[in-house]
Amino acid sequence: MLSSIIDAELRGLRSKILEGMELYKRIEISNKPRWIEIRNIRRSTAVASDSSFTGILTRYAYIYGIRAFSSLFTGVAEDTIRFSKYLAKFDLIGPLVLYADNKVKEISPGIGRKAVTHIAKDLEVKAAKHVIESIKEPPDLILFDGSLRSFLYSRFRGSTAFSEDMRRGLEERVETLKNLQRSSKLVFISKTHSRHVLYKYLEPKLDGKPIVIPDYALIGKILESSGGRPGFIEPIKISNEVEGITYTLTYAILSRGAPAYQITIPGDLGVDQVAEILEMLRYHSIPGYPEPLRQCHLHSKIQRGEFIKLLNAYGALLETGREVLGEV
Repeated sequence: MLSSIIDAELRGLRSKILEGMELYKRIEISNKPRWIEIRNIRRSTAVASDSSFTGILTRYAYIYGIRAFSSLFTGVAEDTIRFSKYLAKFDLIGPLVLYADNKVKEISPGIGRKAVTHIAKDLEVKAAKHVIESIKEPPDLILFDGSLRSFLYSRFRGSTAFSEDMRRGLEERVETLKNLQRSSKLVFISKTHSRHVLYKYLEPKLDGKPIVIPDYALIGKILESSGGRPGFIEPIKISNEVEGITYTLTYAILSRGAPAYQITIPGDLGVDQVAEILEMLRYHSIPGYPEPLRQCHLHSKIQRGEFIKLLNAYGALLETGREVLGEV
């Protein structure tokens, strides 16, 4: 009985997926950007940084753990081992906060994960700074996982001490990034293309009508004629007057047959400048994705099971209400 229900549901899902794919095939791009091939690989040094986190929403608080890792990558394994930095933070976000008017109010449960994502980026930048301060010469590249905008944007605008702490963390993070940018190229690499940025510049249409679609749908259309060869789309300058930032966005393939990744770099860069940076990035991206970021991801990873064991070992695990189901 159950298997027949699941079978019918999955068949229906497959039909919907095929219908959606047919729609994507009919999309036309009015302002299609040039695809610029990258033929060279330029030897370079890089410092990469990444983090991982997990958390548990208990009856009394959201408890979380973050682990960040950064290291130097020169092509020599000894350098990566010698010049590396771990940072970790274990803390909680209580359900109640005191506002400026001395009223106690509740923090939404959804704020917990957003706050931890915010704090994790603080640790990533701090870890990278530690590594760079420990080496003689600044690296050619400093690599972060995610978009540049995600490192500069804050949703915490309230008047609580909690929100003020989040904003102070952001201010310190942005100031550190500005300082790092003076001697190295900051490069932000995002694996997901779900944002709606490209449509504003490429003017996609479906059956002659303007449409709003995520970047991944447009990238697929652009790459149809690339042959899977290393290259990037013509850089797009993005200015945000509200946030006061200008950066360059492109999508690039770093190795033949590899997926395209979103690349964002601070400042207004031309084609030649972007090409030079991507040639340096290719030195570390033989499999198609920057190996320094992959290594940092693996070293920073914190598993939920490991996190719970640590909380139990230190007597820091609170009730969640799911214990009756054999879960935490």
